Amino acid sequence: MATPNSHLFYFKTDKHMRYTLVSKIPTRKEVLRIGRQAERWCRDNMGLNGRKKFDPTITYYQSVPADVCMGEYRYWDNEIIVYYNNTPNVKAFIQTIIHEWQHQLQPMTKYEGMDSKHGYNDNPMEIEAMEAEQKYYKRLWEAIKPKINK
Repeated sequence: MATPNSHLFYFKTDKHMRYTLVSKIPTRKEVLRIGRQAERWCRDNMGLNGRKKFDPTITYYQSVPADVCMGEYRYWDNEIIVYYNNTPNVKAFIQTIIHEWQHQLQPMTKYEGMDSKHGYNDNPMEIEAMEAEQKYYKRLWEAIKPKINK
């Protein structure tokens, strides 16, 4: 059933929905399908942290209702966590993956000191991660869009 402005979200095809950057991702299965494509792109185009002994893992969780955090990077175990229910659309979802991927490239042992000194919004590592979101999200989207909209 169509709803007002439903054309802004997705189009039903035989196999998958047709996504745009403003589409809401409707299921965890689709979160994983789109997320895995974004992970591959980040690995191939942004690279890996050579200081780590193993590649990062990315986990997709639903956050608790009061939490608004979209993602986090746990440097001690090289894990990126994306709270997919807090990402309002495809664009925010892929920007969150890029943002956290950028953190896995950074020397995160310095993060807390910078955060204490500058605060979250002015932390040079956060600024770099936000700049990476803007730099890469269109390229990532153009690369994965044909794959997820088959």
